[in-house]
Amino acid sequence: MDYYELANQLISLRSKAPQIKIERTISQMGRGEALVINYLSSTKDNVYPKDISKALKLTTARIAAILKNLEKHGIITRTPDPLDNRQTVVKLTDMGLAMASARKEKLIQATARMLEALGEDDAKAYIRIQKKLIKLENIWR
Repeated sequence: MDYYELANQLISLRSKAPQIKIERTISQMGRGEALVINYLSSTKDNVYPKDISKALKLTTARIAAILKNLEKHGIITRTPDPLDNRQTVVKLTDMGLAMASARKEKLIQATARMLEALGEDDAKAYIRIQKKLIKLENIWR
């Protein structure tokens, strides 16, 4: 098998992916403010900016800028940690939680339509391959 040629084909296909609406939507969920909102909505414990930075692999400066903007728009709150005043706890506000929930539901509906269009076998194969790529990512670090 010529993996070089397959890689060339895949890169060519991926260059067309941003033209596919669902691919754009999924991609946007993995960037900037949306990424932070999604991360915060998926955590139950106290979240510190440094934890967000580490989990999302973004610089602390980038996280600080994102959090400042989210706080300005009433999407998050930042409060001193009651156990350690040197730490700041970040939480979604009710508005932030509602926003995260609405975005997730919209994305799930769009993704379900895409998977349905692929058909059962291809949809299951797509999910299986995505899971495998995520596992392999840990090997490449």
